[in-house]
Amino acid sequence: MGVPSPNVGVTMLVVDLARLLRRRLDAELTRVDTGLTAGEARTLFYVWRNPGERQAMLADRMYVEPMTLVGYLDTLEKAGLIRRCPDPRDKRAKLIELLPKADPLLERINAALQSVRSKALEDVAPKDRKTLEALLQTMKDSLLQEDSKGNHK
Repeated sequence: MGVPSPNVGVTMLVVDLARLLRRRLDAELTRVDTGLTAGEARTLFYVWRNPGERQAMLADRMYVEPMTLVGYLDTLEKAGLIRRCPDPRDKRAKLIELLPKADPLLERINAALQSVRSKALEDVAPKDRKTLEALLQTMKDSLLQEDSKGNHK
C-alpha cells in the first residue's frame, strides 16, 4: 500500500493499555473469587467509587449500555449488595447505594485492582508514577471537558 505505517503515538498506546488492563483485571477478579462475573464486580467497584449516583450516569461512566448495567444491578440487588432508591430530584431516576454486605467483596475487588496495578507499574520508577498519573488525568480531563461542551458523547 502507498500509505505509510501509522505512528502509534499516545492514543493507541493508551487504547492498547486499557484493553490489556481490563483483560488482566477480569482474570484477577476471577482469581480472587468474588462469586460475581467480571462485569458485576466492575459495577460494584463503580458504585463504590461513585456512591449515590444515578443508573444512567453509572452506565455512562462504565461505557456500557443502560440495559447491560440494569442486568448487573439486578444481580447485585438480589444478592443484597446494593439498593436502588428513588432520586429525590427526579422520581423516575434511581440512585445506587452500596449495602454493608458488599464490604468483603469490595476488599477482594480492591486486592485484584492492586495486583493489576502493581504488575503494570513494576518497571516504572516510583518517582515517575505520580507524573504518569498526572499526565493521564490531564488527558482525561481534556476529553471530559470537550464532552461537556457537547462535542462528543
